[in-house]
Amino acid sequence: MKRNLTEISKELNRQSGFEGMPNVIFMTDRHAQPYPEHIISKLPKNSMVILRDYDDENRAELGRALGYICKANAIKFIVGGDFTLSLMLEADGVHLPETMISEAEHIRKERPEHFISAAVHNEEAIKRAFDFDIDTVLLGPVFPTHSHPETFDDPVRVIGPDQLAKMCRKYPIPIYALGGVNIDTIKQLGDTGAAGIAAIRGL
Repeated sequence: MKRNLTEISKELNRQSGFEGMPNVIFMTDRHAQPYPEHIISKLPKNSMVILRDYDDENRAELGRALGYICKANAIKFIVGGDFTLSLMLEADGVHLPETMISEAEHIRKERPEHFISAAVHNEEAIKRAFDFDIDTVLLGPVFPTHSHPETFDDPVRVIGPDQLAKMCRKYPIPIYALGGVNIDTIKQLGDTGAAGIAAIRGL
């Protein structure tokens, strides 16, 4: 029987040694996925949703609706780039862009129980995230992705599974593969140690 993306991701999670962490992370983007509620309703329990949609003028209302769906389905819900909004929505945590990693120190003091993830694009950023006691990182782009069209023409802009594996071995922090992950490319992640996958279009 052919396995789907979430089933393969669950196996990656088990192999990584970070069981208990989310298997799949869905990042909202209503330009790419206009109906995020449809995606969320199909996610397995122990998944996580990150509210992106930074330019949505009704972001708080969208977050409130999606947060309700996540709670009803036992899915972790966190807010991208806005600690105050995460508190207002009673979210499980916050997702920090790479440039905001240092803000984890303040967040930890204010809300020790808050789950904190961060976007990273290289080893230096992973080390910073680890030093700031961030719970998990989303490393990308691992594969060429339509979110960054230049990655299809310039291999240097893509991390690739080999580099991902090296970083997973070096840092004891859950690392999720982000960027271009789909039912075909996920097959290359089997021995990397990735804790799972993060995706927008792939789901």
